[in-house]
Amino acid sequence: MSPQRGAWAVAGEPFIAAQLTRLGFDWLCLDQQHGRFDDSRTDAVLTHRRDDAVPVYVRVRALDAGLIGRALDAGAAGVIVPLVESVEQARAAVAASRYPPVGTRSWGPNLGAPDRMPATATTANSEIQVWVMIETATALEHVEAIAAVPGVDGLFVGPFDLAIALGVQVDAMIADDSLTAPLRRILAAASEAGISAGAFGGAPARGAVLASMGFAFVAIATDTGLLELGSSAALAAVPAD
Repeated sequence: MSPQRGAWAVAGEPFIAAQLTRLGFDWLCLDQQHGRFDDSRTDAVLTHRRDDAVPVYVRVRALDAGLIGRALDAGAAGVIVPLVESVEQARAAVAASRYPPVGTRSWGPNLGAPDRMPATATTANSEIQVWVMIETATALEHVEAIAAVPGVDGLFVGPFDLAIALGVQVDAMIADDSLTAPLRRILAAASEAGISAGAFGGAPARGAVLASMGFAFVAIATDTGLLELGSSAALAAVPAD
């Protein structure tokens, strides 16, 4: 199956982020943790996106029920939750993302786009995607159990943080194809649990490698990186000399 190629927005510019939903990417993530997307900028993208826009996810700042609820109330297709290290934390992420009786999410109106509110809580529970990030040594140690938590839709690798935690270089970790390779273990855990595996590539070359490894949901570029790539292509097309 072809990988779902995503764009990762960090600049906090709603207009640019909204444009990325119609340029051929399969999904978009608004980064509230390390990017510049606060509530108002996130709302601006989600409220004014076109009806044919690709799914927009939000990486929330932390595993916090209030932050998760606000991102979903704004209309996100799902959340990517950072620094999940245990079964208990994975369960908390799921509970915060889904309405009772399967979760603890509070019903609140999408004030900016009420026409996009799910018809029922049951519909919302079936549509919302919950991805938990595997990006620490502790998370890797418990990855099989985390993947098996009901309601977790995917494991999402933060390769830079994971590489730092393991004391290796990120590209060396990605290139590791040994039987005990960290990324291979994460892919196997997702496959065994019957869920998806995703990863942040951040640049097309790294994204291509991750996709070739079997990650089905890959962030292949950032909005700021695309600006750099586009500028380089434009300058190369019109040489100065």
